[in-house]
Amino acid sequence: MPVIDFFQSLSSKYHKENDLSDITWAMCLSCESFRVAFLKFFFPEMIIKPSLTIEREKAEDDSRPDFYIENGDDRYLIENKINDTNHHFGQYDETFNIKPVHFGYITNYVIYDNDVRNKGYRLHTWEELYKSFLNNLPNNVEEQQLWKGYLEFVKNVCGIIKIEKPMNLEGLYSLYSLVEILDKPLSNRSETEFSLSIYDKLKKCGGGYASGVTGVNFELNYKSLTQNKIWGWIGIFYYCERPTIAIGFPDTPSWGKGFIDLIRPFKNNWSDQSFFKKPYFDEGCLWFELLETHFEEFNKLQNIDDQITLLKNYMDEVILYPKVLFE
Repeated sequence: MPVIDFFQSLSSKYHKENDLSDITWAMCLSCESFRVAFLKFFFPEMIIKPSLTIEREKAEDDSRPDFYIENGDDRYLIENKINDTNHHFGQYDETFNIKPVHFGYITNYVIYDNDVRNKGYRLHTWEELYKSFLNNLPNNVEEQQLWKGYLEFVKNVCGIIKIEKPMNLEGLYSLYSLVEILDKPLSNRSETEFSLSIYDKLKKCGGGYASGVTGVNFELNYKSLTQNKIWGWIGIFYYCERPTIAIGFPDTPSWGKGFIDLIRPFKNNWSDQSFFKKPYFDEGCLWFELLETHFEEFNKLQNIDDQITLLKNYMDEVILYPKVLFE
């Protein structure tokens, strides 16, 4: 469905805390049934008046809550957190002179602090909202599609795992195999234009670990384009039903900035290529995703050598992209 696909695509690029707040705010302003449900989720006793206003990040003194709501003479706040545990209880409510029962708080984790809970703050999780809204969709077809799209966005951004399909653990060997065969297009290669070597394995881009992500950090040395050593990453994101193979370059001097600086001046000319989608920045990295057609082709290939060749061609096209842009 186009609306759901739109929100799903949106979540792959706009998945930060402020992005979720911005889109929630837009939903409140554009869809009355959603606005009522969102406010009643936190404040079920609220009698919504025609003069109600919702403001994003209203600043007062050193406070800036995600949502500031005026409903007649009553004022309310709602704060959104994703992973961030820097809370504002006793700060925002005091700054805006509201009672804790008028302060809604929503996170993608559970707040166990009994002192906070006992003071009357309206504490919820995004998973609670997701399930509540999914079970109370509006009857209007257009609004229903909008709700479903938004909930798909929330599910992806907040890491709400709705596992319904039985697991088939036999497929885990393929994940192991993928990481192992990445050695082939990486391990001590010396080409006319560049050389490659493995830096470390089973890591996320830039080092460290993350759930649902695994890959290989590599060292890239160009023989003519630049003298700077460059570190990048190739691997797979498998925390969604449709995994993504990607190459990433962190935009920091100790990692992939040397590569990014080569192609940054040509940003207006970036586009889809034979093996990868148009590159994009996300969370401080430049990403090159393997095209879905090649991902499907990879899955259908019956020969491991053919799969290795496809990965090699994909990687080489990314590495040689600066030369293509120069020419």
